[in-house]
Amino acid sequence: MGTRFELVLVAQGVRDTPVHLRAVGELAIQEIEEWHRRLTRFSADSWVSHVNRTAATEAALLDEELWALMRDAMAVWQESGGAFDVTRGRGRDMVLDATTRTLRFRRAGPALDLGAIGKGHALDCAAACLRHHGVTRAFLQGGTSSGMALGYDPGRRPWRVHVDGDVLELMDAAFSVSDDGSQPEAPGGRHIDDPRPDSAGTHRLRPTRRVVVTGPSARLADAWSTALVVLGTVPSTFPSGYDARFLRSDP
Repeated sequence: MGTRFELVLVAQGVRDTPVHLRAVGELAIQEIEEWHRRLTRFSADSWVSHVNRTAATEAALLDEELWALMRDAMAVWQESGGAFDVTRGRGRDMVLDATTRTLRFRRAGPALDLGAIGKGHALDCAAACLRHHGVTRAFLQGGTSSGMALGYDPGRRPWRVHVDGDVLELMDAAFSVSDDGSQPEAPGGRHIDDPRPDSAGTHRLRPTRRVVVTGPSARLADAWSTALVVLGTVPSTFPSGYDARFLRSDP
């Protein structure tokens, strides 16, 4: 996923010895590494690469976690009017079948790119791993743009995240920051294209935007922060239980 993940685990009782917390933390890191292997498009043996090679001719069967990921990706594509699209503008060609729990492409050409939702998904799965093993107070961070807070911090307060002078106070919530100008080496100094078919992948005429989204799911926060950079406004379809702030909009 091209980023560094860090975990802070807080002891709560006699069971939470350093040895126990370290072991559970290592399991959570293994979960993140496994999702990197499955979701990267840069490795020929990843799940994403397999789908991109075969889904136009053979439906791909999804396990429970992949189904939840792709269902959310499709929902944000629909609710954002295509501003978020894991097929880079070919969302109409992706079909999810709830009966068979499969994914297929209507024709050759589409390809999955889960870069704008995969990191959040890995954080959600790592958080679920921690909870499964009894850890309910922790902070998980993927780079400087995504994170998940479980419970309260060591001082028994909400976890505090500083973003552009704002302070996010989080308990059992995720955050995601998307910034169209954060990679100046990208073409035109922007790295988030508008994937909607009538936009022709444009970004150069759009203001540079920086958005933070908070809410229960890290993968939905990731997806919506990307969509809002493209949209420039919060649509009526934005999910309840989530919050969005535009931190900057430069010409």
